[in-house]
Amino acid sequence: MRRFILPVVSAGLVAAPAGLAIAGASTAAAAPAPAPAVAVNWPVVKQGAKGERVRVIQLLLNARGAAVVVDGDFGKTTTTAVKAFQTKNKLAVDGFVGPASWPKLVATVKKGSRGDAVRALQHQLRFQYGYKPVVDDGVFGTATETAVKDFQKKHKLVADGIAGTTTWKALEA
Repeated sequence: MRRFILPVVSAGLVAAPAGLAIAGASTAAAAPAPAPAVAVNWPVVKQGAKGERVRVIQLLLNARGAAVVVDGDFGKTTTTAVKAFQTKNKLAVDGFVGPASWPKLVATVKKGSRGDAVRALQHQLRFQYGYKPVVDDGVFGTATETAVKDFQKKHKLVADGIAGTTTWKALEA
């Protein structure tokens, strides 16, 4: 008898409208499933892109030894620099800055750090997130640290004031 009932019941649940299938379920099974956590993915940026995110990529490339003009235009020069960076870091060479390239491109910066990676962080904080007290000067000082901690709190990250991969990923989301 079980062999007959299971296929009939299963077929009935598949064919029945969703409300009817839930009505016969136990209370535990009828409770709505929690929404899955939304994963933050690295963006894919490629030739032709323009804007603040491209400026950040250009600054990060320069921090890694490239010499690209920081103009916010992902043109041939930036593409060439990205490909060189990918080759150097043993990544697939496609000229795109995506999930494989971002983690290698970003640099962990904290209070006292200096340079283009800090400028990239400051640029994002100031121009993408509105932290106006942050000056785009390449010196990770108190105003930058305060902004990073605030950003981290707002994005439910560890608010330690250190911009590592997790903070960069949230900044670029």
